[in-house]
Amino acid sequence: MRRYPQGVAVVTTTWKGKMVGMTVNTFNSLSLNPPLVLFIADRTKGNDVPFRETSSFSVNLVDDAKILDVFATKPVETRFQEVKFHLSKEGVPLLSDGYAYLLASRSQVIDVGDHAIIVGEVKEVKVNREPNPLVYYMRNYRNVCI
Repeated sequence: MRRYPQGVAVVTTTWKGKMVGMTVNTFNSLSLNPPLVLFIADRTKGNDVPFRETSSFSVNLVDDAKILDVFATKPVETRFQEVKFHLSKEGVPLLSDGYAYLLASRSQVIDVGDHAIIVGEVKEVKVNREPNPLVYYMRNYRNVCI
């Protein structure tokens, strides 16, 4: 799969009083009516549990490789110490340096093999600025020329 360019995003939520987030390359639109999105989380690592047990999450579209790396490689406990964020009215962290975000309420969790498909109904979308989007390709982030 490393030879297939994939979009990347940071999904976040608040779970058991703690902010949780991770970089995913599995974010996708699922339906326009109702507006549904999905991402996939590894069940063997427990990455699905916070999103399975909370009612809402955000998808942060980020064009900064450093932020994507923080949520992909740093310890879960320190990730939000390294980025700017604010909380939605639902208490979900939103990354301040992202070019857009969406808030979703968890709709379904579908277990497939060793992963879980997390489906959310979009409740709010905000575009903050024009992006310089990145894709993940050959184990590195690459700029998309527009």
